[in-house]
Amino acid sequence: MRSILADRLLKERGLLLRDLGFRGAADVLSFDEKGHFVFYHYTHEERLDAIFATGSGLRAWRPVACPNPPTELAETFLVEGFLSPLPEWLSHDPYFQDLGMTMVRRYVGAILLQVALPPDFPGLYVADFAHILECKYAEQHGSGPLGLGYDCSNGQHPTQGYVHSYIPLASYRGGHVAPVVQAVRRKSGIAIPNQYLSICSRQPLG
Repeated sequence: MRSILADRLLKERGLLLRDLGFRGAADVLSFDEKGHFVFYHYTHEERLDAIFATGSGLRAWRPVACPNPPTELAETFLVEGFLSPLPEWLSHDPYFQDLGMTMVRRYVGAILLQVALPPDFPGLYVADFAHILECKYAEQHGSGPLGLGYDCSNGQHPTQGYVHSYIPLASYRGGHVAPVVQAVRRKSGIAIPNQYLSICSRQPLG
């Protein structure tokens, strides 16, 4: 039987895990001297030439996927990033320990890009990756540390909870356990043009 908490997370949008009694991450939104929103994206070194080619940038090729996507996120594709160069929750999370870092090293490149987007840049959200980590942790340890009550057998519950956690950037005031920036666009294509990108001076995984 599905838990009351899982029912809420699967039916309601915008619930913050902090407001449900969990410890939110310390990461906050950052802005540069021009008022541009700054976040960070890891990529592979062999992709840099393509990213910085004329007319290119970060390509959204992964769909926003869940059983019942909200209307504005249906048929959209995403680019993900972090609020800081190396968020503490990746390697020293009170719930998931270093599971986030394990996934970064397995699936994401080691070259850190800095992204600086103007205030009117569309399609920006902050989501809580803890919904995905809950089931990844359960696969290894038998149960998830947050006790969200998800059925982790097919991915439908964690992905629905994850997409329901998308908060528009302008409305985000903290509260996610594992915050991840989402830049979304209709159809697959360049979500962030390279005019907004630079290779970060800090390379935590380099």
